[in-house]
Amino acid sequence: MKAKSLMLVPVLSLIALLSACAEPMPKADPSEAWIGLQEEPSGVLMAEDLDGKRLNDGRYFDVKPGTHKLDVDLIVERNGDDGQMNCEAGISFDQFKAGERYTLVEASLGEEYRVKLEDSHGHQIGRSKDFSCMPG
Repeated sequence: MKAKSLMLVPVLSLIALLSACAEPMPKADPSEAWIGLQEEPSGVLMAEDLDGKRLNDGRYFDVKPGTHKLDVDLIVERNGDDGQMNCEAGISFDQFKAGERYTLVEASLGEEYRVKLEDSHGHQIGRSKDFSCMPG
C-alpha cells in the first residue's frame, strides 16, 4: 500500500500541472509588474509563493511595484533510472515597476540549478539563492 501512495504523488502533481497549462493566460494588469517563467526542456519551473503566500497559478503572476520575495520549485527529469529531482529556491528583488515585464529563467549546468530574474530587455537583475534538491 505504501508503494501505491508514493506513486500517487507524482501522478497527482502531473495532473495538476497539465490542468494549469490548459487555462488561458490572462492579460497583464498595467498597474502591476508581470512575471513570467522560462524553463529548460528537462525541467518544470513553477512559482509557489509570493511574499510567503501561495500563488493560485505558478505559470505567471502580477506583483505590486516594490520589493518582493519569490519562492520557486523546479522539477528536473534525470537521465536513466535516476528519476527526478525536486528543488526549491528563493529570489528577492526590490525594484519591481508597474507595467514592466520580468522573466524567471531556469538554467542548469550539470546538477547545479539556478534561476535568474531578467527585465524586459533580457538583462539579469537578480538571481536565486542555491537550490535545495531532493530525489523525487
